Amino acid sequence: MYKVKIHISISEVKKELWDSLTENNIFMCYAWLKTFEETTNNPPLPYYITILEDEKIIAASVCYFDKRNNNIRSIDNILLGRLTRFKRFRNITFLPAVICGSKKGYGTHFIFSNKLGKNEINILQNKLLDTVEHIAAENKSSICFQNVMDNESDLMNKLIKRGYHKTKSLPLNYIDINWSSFDEYKKNIYRKNQRSINHEINRNRKSGVVIKQLHDIDNHQKRLIELLEMNYRKYNTDIFQLKPNYFKQVKENFEDNAIIYAAIKEESIIGVLTEFRRGKVATAPNIGIDHHSSKGDLTYFNLVFYEPIKNAFETGLQRLYSGNALYKMKARRGYTAADTYIFYKSNNSLMNFYIKIWFLIHNLWMTRKFSYIKI
Repeated sequence: MYKVKIHISISEVKKELWDSLTENNIFMCYAWLKTFEETTNNPPLPYYITILEDEKIIAASVCYFDKRNNNIRSIDNILLGRLTRFKRFRNITFLPAVICGSKKGYGTHFIFSNKLGKNEINILQNKLLDTVEHIAAENKSSICFQNVMDNESDLMNKLIKRGYHKTKSLPLNYIDINWSSFDEYKKNIYRKNQRSINHEINRNRKSGVVIKQLHDIDNHQKRLIELLEMNYRKYNTDIFQLKPNYFKQVKENFEDNAIIYAAIKEESIIGVLTEFRRGKVATAPNIGIDHHSSKGDLTYFNLVFYEPIKNAFETGLQRLYSGNALYKMKARRGYTAADTYIFYKSNNSLMNFYIKIWFLIHNLWMTRKFSYIKI
């Protein structure tokens, strides 16, 4: 007999039981969910949904009740884009909504025990969906599934049958480590794009930059968070949400599965990159660069691309994820872009009519906007 339990903190769930389901799903693993709770200013209310059989978790998900806050980036930024700059659109919002899936990341929205058969997973998917919709009904809110990918085709089909509207979201960059060595990777990139990675590596080195992994961060936390905020404010107008304890909690929660790369020039840290690992997969969710101190030395390319890729060969990683931007630049360095989707259902039946029309327009707009990307 299945039992559904809902928790409002991941600390209420046993780590080993939750992580027995997550496999390579970095942003659904216990370490990330705990880090997000502990290091985010004004985080949305979480609901950790677990389904148990014989006191063991066999299926789970997480969703967040998100309210509108003009100072924090939300689904409105993706679904309305530049329209939010115009006065007549400022009162339009897709919030409040129950946002299903991990915040600040991607990966499967529902996680299951690898001992389950297809029929059991089908039943449990519907139970999880019923629970998400019950939470939304209690909060009198809409429901949104963000960053749904093609490997969740069963979930997509269920959402469409339940009346959710679908549109494209921002593509996701990743690189599969298919070469035998870093030298072979460099040769392959040069053959395809006439781009010499050796030149970019040597220029960074000759500028006096050394990139290394930080193991002792206690004396550097202030500078590291400063770099993240500096880089965030360069490209965003909303509030930087990370607390000063971010790096401390990352190392405490992820332990050896978190790598902090630091670019050091003249004894000063001018760049930082965080990398989280789970199994044979890694992702780099945070980048911070002092653009003034690193001007012209190509630190960005070495810190974001070459050092993590070189380390992937040394440690046996099979895939690196690299966010939702700079598609041409990353494609020239061997990255591929994968489609992601948003599924949304309003709690107002009349609004669903208008949302259907808007999603058709939005989907066409996003398809055209990213038509230059080879998926």
